[in-house]
Amino acid sequence: MRQPYWKAIITFAMMTIIAMTAASPVAEAGFFDRVKDIYNTPDKISELEAQYLEAQAALAEQQRQMEASLAEAERRQRELMQQNEQLMAQNASLQAEMEQMKQDRGAWITRLIQIGVIVAVLLIAYILSIRIWRYVVWRKQRAAAGGQGLGG
Repeated sequence: MRQPYWKAIITFAMMTIIAMTAASPVAEAGFFDRVKDIYNTPDKISELEAQYLEAQAALAEQQRQMEASLAEAERRQRELMQQNEQLMAQNASLQAEMEQMKQDRGAWITRLIQIGVIVAVLLIAYILSIRIWRYVVWRKQRAAAGGQGLGG
């Protein structure tokens, strides 16, 4: 009794497998068809090669442009560094010149004050010498007049 049961199960399993493979859709191209397409179509290969060469040329051009811009940037940086050094040297010389001008101005003001003091001392000495001279003349005239003085 077991034998027909196993036969039925095996038959059912085989029928199921056959039905499943028969129901699957047919592939458009198998592995061999794909290989055949790859090796038998030089137009696609040459098109891919042309695209590759185009991309390679574009990449080389882009790399050349990047190198040129990098060289330009480095040149500009050197130029700006040189200009910066020149400006720093000019700034230092201008600061030294400004400091010298401050010292010169201080010396000029000191000299001006000294001249002012000397002029003031000379003016006071002149006024005093005139006063002393007038006093001496007055005393001489008073002594010559017999002690009467000028008014008297």
